[in-house]
Amino acid sequence: MNESKNELTVSNDEILSLKDYIHQKNTAVLTVIFTDIKGFTQITEEKGEQIASELRKQHDEILVQIIQQDQAGLVIKFIGDAVMAVFSEPSVAVERALMIQQKLAEFNVDNPDLDDIIVRIGMHMGQVAVDDNIEVDVFGRHVNRASRIESLANGGQIYLGFSVFDSAKGWLKNQKHLIWQSHGYYFVKGIKEPIEIYEVIDSKIGQPKPPLHGRKKRSVPGVFATLSLIVLTAAITAGIFFYQQTEVWFLNFYPQQMVLDHQTRIVLTGEKKDEARLVKDPISAGKHIVHYAITDALRYYAEIDIQYGNNNLKPKFKELRLPTLNNRLSLTEERNEATRNRSVNYFLYADNGKKTEYQADLELTLSNQVDEQDKDLSHDQLSGVIKINDQLIKWGPVEQEHRFSAKRSTRVQPVLIYEDEYHAYYYQYYVYKTTFNVTLTAKFKPVNFKK
Repeated sequence: MNESKNELTVSNDEILSLKDYIHQKNTAVLTVIFTDIKGFTQITEEKGEQIASELRKQHDEILVQIIQQDQAGLVIKFIGDAVMAVFSEPSVAVERALMIQQKLAEFNVDNPDLDDIIVRIGMHMGQVAVDDNIEVDVFGRHVNRASRIESLANGGQIYLGFSVFDSAKGWLKNQKHLIWQSHGYYFVKGIKEPIEIYEVIDSKIGQPKPPLHGRKKRSVPGVFATLSLIVLTAAITAGIFFYQQTEVWFLNFYPQQMVLDHQTRIVLTGEKKDEARLVKDPISAGKHIVHYAITDALRYYAEIDIQYGNNNLKPKFKELRLPTLNNRLSLTEERNEATRNRSVNYFLYADNGKKTEYQADLELTLSNQVDEQDKDLSHDQLSGVIKINDQLIKWGPVEQEHRFSAKRSTRVQPVLIYEDEYHAYYYQYYVYKTTFNVTLTAKFKPVNFKK
């Protein structure tokens, strides 16, 4: 294969595979994972192509089995000794990366006659699809960032971008043996702004280590941040605050398009590169909720407490992902039926910042029957049940017909089943050849901004 990691391309077949994965997982956010074998070129030169190929074969089998187990992730392509894959859940991506390091360590112990397989892993997360159409250039940027993050790691290490770290750490907080470490900001090739590098490692295996190479951003603050610090220090020393007035600064990381209390856009002064940015419009003293949206079903929320005077905030955002349930039926028999269930607990924030608890029990039933007279014709049916707290909603049956020989798929856009003030449930499906795929998903209601 002549393709290198510096010249990444995604073929049409790989795009179709990725598109099917996105539909299956019903997500617009993917965690891209990059791995490669440390010292593989040297092994090839010293031991020969035959031994190197056997080593790579063992490596590929281990990684593919772990990544694609239970259809959690998808291997997009192999680039020499490197693997590019995607996951819909950043926490699962981190767990599988840890499993890879553990499994390879066991393999090396069990196969002393072979050269050790030591890999480095890098991850980045971002939105890559809009309205069911993959934006290849956007996907390419996330792939590039994952590749650059991986290039800073040494053998046996797992390096993460902030978005992966921020989401995965919250989900894996009960795994006390994991160590999460920030190594600071590093400049990487092809990306203008420095990237904050995090590492996750099993404490039973080792300890975090910063990159051995790469240009680290100096810790000296920029001119704007320095002047702000001087002004702030002088203000505190002199006690210069207007009575019952607030001044709110957001410190990096500050997301774009933040919303305050479900009703007000947060407008920041300054530029994206600034380490601190002032909120343009005053925020009243007290407790508030800040959020920013990733998709219709995924938002990041943070609780903030505004005091009178100056407030320097670096909110701790936590992921709030609404539930989804997918069911697929293979239309290969005269009559077929499949039912899937899922129960999930979650909460939503009200405008006043209070949490509302939800217990959702979801059920999806699909069935089909091949027409007795016309074997090319299938009669399909779907129905479902949603129980939200004490409210029971039954929907369906929804019936439709399709032909196995049809060259185009039948797709139904989201249909509303249930809604309240803050979120709603929809179903949507597509049928193609012998596949009947239905997704039941919840989405946040759009924000109604105050005028």
